[in-house]
Amino acid sequence: MNAAKRIRKLIESGENPEQVEVLKELAGALELGRAFDLKALYEIDMRYFDLALELLRDWRFDHHIASRSKLLEQLLIEGAVAASREELAAEQRETDAERTGD
Repeated sequence: MNAAKRIRKLIESGENPEQVEVLKELAGALELGRAFDLKALYEIDMRYFDLALELLRDWRFDHHIASRSKLLEQLLIEGAVAASREELAAEQRETDAERTGD
């Protein structure tokens, strides 16, 4: 199983969210050309670090395009959901502020 697919499975399983978050950030940075703080790799357990290196190798050699696309799709969906939640929370705060201001 390639690195992108393994990361997707970790995301779906909910296993070690702090560790997986670093892998998600790395995958997003690689796919979208964003900056990534390499110090974050130092903070994760060796198992996840090895997976990060495998992901870098896969991206470098342009393997497993379909799996990477599925991973990116999942990352974008999560980002959209988080943005929607924040937007709803902001609207709720506005509504609450209007009610208390009356």
